[in-house]
Amino acid sequence: MGRRVRPWWLALAASLLLHGALIGALGWRLPQWQPPAEPPLFEARLLAKPRLAVAAAPPLPAPPVARARPVHAAPPPELPVEEESEAETEAAEAAAVAATDSSAAPAVRLDEAPAAAPAEAPSAAAETAPPALNPLPPRLDLHFRVHYGVASGEQTLLWVNEGERYTLTSVAAASGLAGVFYRGRFVQTSRGRITPHGLQPEEFWDQRGDKRSRAHFDAANGSLTLIPAQGAPRHFAYQGEVQDALSLFFQLALTAPPPPDGRLTYAVFNGKKLRDYSYAVRGEEILQTALGELRTLHLVRVADADGRFEAWLAIDRHYLPVRVLRSDEKGGTVELRVKSIDP
Repeated sequence: MGRRVRPWWLALAASLLLHGALIGALGWRLPQWQPPAEPPLFEARLLAKPRLAVAAAPPLPAPPVARARPVHAAPPPELPVEEESEAETEAAEAAAVAATDSSAAPAVRLDEAPAAAPAEAPSAAAETAPPALNPLPPRLDLHFRVHYGVASGEQTLLWVNEGERYTLTSVAAASGLAGVFYRGRFVQTSRGRITPHGLQPEEFWDQRGDKRSRAHFDAANGSLTLIPAQGAPRHFAYQGEVQDALSLFFQLALTAPPPPDGRLTYAVFNGKKLRDYSYAVRGEEILQTALGELRTLHLVRVADADGRFEAWLAIDRHYLPVRVLRSDEKGGTVELRVKSIDP
């Protein structure tokens, strides 16, 4: 019986040796006990690392800069607050010291800065400003040949510019055979101010032979007072711009060319009465004169019950009148044609 059991143990021992060899060759090991990896402690260190990075970042620069900037000297707006230099800080401290000295200029305060530069005022003023006046020489002498029916004569128109003031004088006298019938001189004088809108008459004198009259313009109240050669003073009221018989020609010269609608309106005093007149532009015309061929602007008084009035203004000669047609009180037509313009 003992001989039959021996082969079984031998087979078992051989089997165990074979399995051990295989396990060793494949690197298999029996599980061994190891201490836990303590996951909670490892995760705590990972969460603490971002908080340490945030704490190590540089502090915000706003508080130190706010302490360095003085109240009365704000830094230029285009520079970042954090780049304020030491030179700016020293300049601000110097301005603060100067503010305590009564002889120094006062420092600019922040609450006063908005009122120092109104941005809309210049543009608003530019929109309401009148067009620039045409330049005129300080003195002009215009000489005309006058025709009145069969009579003829000479007229001189003198312009004197005295800076902000002007004087206009017209002297007319009959010549030749007409001088026998028309004695004496006809003299008119206009004086006033030169404003951005043109001429503003203040005084007007009219002398016809030995008869003299005077008129005073009150622009502030829009009134005119005439002291005639005979009788009581007369008063007139007007609105807007007013001109007299002489200043009208130079008002047209200073403000030419006319507006786009081609219509001009003035209250005009002719020495005896004040009327509202409108003038229409008939266009450009070539006029033959004693000065040669001239380009002129033809103006006509319209809707007028007081008779005819036309004027031709020389475009290349300061828009001065070189021909005038008008009706007088008796219905006769007076024509003026230029002889010379000095200078």
